[in-house]
Amino acid sequence: MHDIILEISRMIVVGLILVFLVRGLRSKEICNAPGWQLLLFGFTLVFFGTLIDITDNFPSLDRFVVVGDTPAQAFLEKVVGYLAGFIFIAMGIREWLPQIASRQQQIAENLTKAEEEVQILQGLLPICSSCKKIRDEDGSWNQLEAYICEYSEAVFTHSLCDSCVKELYPEEYAEIQAKN
Repeated sequence: MHDIILEISRMIVVGLILVFLVRGLRSKEICNAPGWQLLLFGFTLVFFGTLIDITDNFPSLDRFVVVGDTPAQAFLEKVVGYLAGFIFIAMGIREWLPQIASRQQQIAENLTKAEEEVQILQGLLPICSSCKKIRDEDGSWNQLEAYICEYSEAVFTHSLCDSCVKELYPEEYAEIQAKN
């Protein structure tokens, strides 16, 4: 009795793995991964072997050539199911693991590159309420643009907003408004 419980438990675990792999058929990225189809085929054979293994617990199935406790059943279970299944799983893992390792390395390199490219200004910046200069660690007051350029990779271009154009260059502002 314990034997059949263990065999059914094994069949359920292998079946769940197989369902997970079959659900991967929906993703082209997973399907195109090297070794994935070998893994799928290997787990299918192991699942087949577990199904055949359960049949030897039922003596009434001995009369069938394929199932029951027969030499054909033993061959299908042990050679075709388990041995061939585990060989295909091993071949799939052999092709799949280097792909995963190289992808992990590529992700780490991309993260390092991104960290090098990003410089973040953090903390409180003392800024003058009137002229908008920023005080640095030395106590010197710097133009906002100069401070940001020094502590980040930002580059400024200058322009005038509509309010400043109207205040500083009222004639040009009136011409612009007349054209619009």
